[in-house]
Amino acid sequence: MRKIFFALLMVFAVLAGGVSYADSTFGDANDVSADDFDVNVDLTATEDISNMHVEAILTDLQAGNTVSDSTGTFDLKTNQSTLVALNLELIDLMKKQADFRLVVRVVDVEGSAEEKSFGLKLSGAGGGTRSGAGNQLDVSIDSVEIEGNAIAESENNFIIVDKGEKKLKLRVRLTALGNVEDAHIDAVLAFENGNVVADATSTFDILDGLNSVNELELPLISKFEQNNFRLKVKVVDAEGDAEEKLYGLRISQKKFPFVISSIGLDQNAAEAGKSIVAKLSFKNSGVVPLEGVYIKASIPELGISSSKFADRISYNADSDFNEEFILKIPENAQTGTYTLKAELVSQFAGESEAREIPLFVAGKNDQKLQVVNEKLIINVPVSIQEIKNDGSEVVYPFILTNQGPDSNTYTLMLDGAGWARLRLSESNTFVLNPKESKTISIFASTKTKAEGEQIFLANVKSNRKVLKQIPLKGDVVAVKGLLAARLKSLLEIMLIAAVVALAVFGLLLGAKKYLQGNNDAEDIPDETAGEAYY
Repeated sequence: MRKIFFALLMVFAVLAGGVSYADSTFGDANDVSADDFDVNVDLTATEDISNMHVEAILTDLQAGNTVSDSTGTFDLKTNQSTLVALNLELIDLMKKQADFRLVVRVVDVEGSAEEKSFGLKLSGAGGGTRSGAGNQLDVSIDSVEIEGNAIAESENNFIIVDKGEKKLKLRVRLTALGNVEDAHIDAVLAFENGNVVADATSTFDILDGLNSVNELELPLISKFEQNNFRLKVKVVDAEGDAEEKLYGLRISQKKFPFVISSIGLDQNAAEAGKSIVAKLSFKNSGVVPLEGVYIKASIPELGISSSKFADRISYNADSDFNEEFILKIPENAQTGTYTLKAELVSQFAGESEAREIPLFVAGKNDQKLQVVNEKLIINVPVSIQEIKNDGSEVVYPFILTNQGPDSNTYTLMLDGAGWARLRLSESNTFVLNPKESKTISIFASTKTKAEGEQIFLANVKSNRKVLKQIPLKGDVVAVKGLLAARLKSLLEIMLIAAVVALAVFGLLLGAKKYLQGNNDAEDIPDETAGEAYY
């Protein structure tokens, strides 16, 4: 398999603290000391690949004992890179060995694989001691900042980054508790899906009691709105002594941590003069409780709204908070599709989160009943609406009532006639009990550049028979073409006016010449009368 190539492979000896960068050619021994290893493999895809995974196999070359680890499956696009982490824990028999072979293998769903081998030598093997290895480093990690914000150890820290940010900037401040030589800092950021990214500083020295400030950069390798991360910052010297700290992170590209999960209605359509109940569900996806947030539901086109202040909203990314609002539709509301808007607004920061859904309102006089048979009555409040040719949706509500003595199953089938993109507010097959009514909304938008009046069909079926076929109309308006159409009409009017003006001018000019010609004829002397003037 030649779909993946290794850009870099790093072997971190965790417990002993020694770090070695294995060469990409098998057989190059590297002297490391550890009881287990973190293996970070940097991959880049040269073409799209799906359902791949990475394996790491460590074998001692003397006895043949083996330990291994594997990632879950994941996908990569062409030229996309990722850094995956694996962990290899040595069994007791392997701790006595000195020479090892590490094989890193990338395998796709078809079993094709690409692999590389690395030679490793474990120092202090065979029961020997590791002089000075594995001790705590005489250094204090005083603070870690991400994007200028200090983070707390072992806690969930809420970090906000700009939209489209590609890197996280880290700033690590150290204090030496003794003379430290040839030290470096490793920073490893682990994603929820198992991917990791890392950065390391060059080596440096710190004298006892002095401070050192170091900067690192961690790439954000995938698109996300908000995710959980684990950050490990580790300081290691040349002898393998180390000091490390772990941090929990929640990184967001949104300053306002609320997410509106859904907007629910007690009915799919509203009627002028009556009220509807809107239920708003939302989450606090941040890491701290928030205050000073108010919630609002409105129909801007009708000038109606309802709002309330929320109580202290605790952090709980897995649970929804719910609020209900009653909105009274005005008596004079005209039939049509309106926008129901839900908002969460921070009273202090001015940040907000909003979500919109279409809502159909039936005017007082737009109630049309269609009796299909002795059992079913269909109410279609409106059968034609203006649809903008920009992908926006309008709503056609269907109100079906079962007037029969028995329950019955109905199916609503739609035919967009090639121009309409149609969807239903719920399943197209449903059961109506006796005297029960149900409102199903048909959401319609355009999928072509058709203009003018268009027709699509709604078929109501029961027991595999079509009970009623109802044609619905859309007056399609090309939004981008409105100005051009008006200009065209104006130009046509101006052209016609110009032609008429020219015609009138020509007639006037011809009439003038005609009159002048007649006057000249009257002034010609009559030679027969014997008089002439020169």
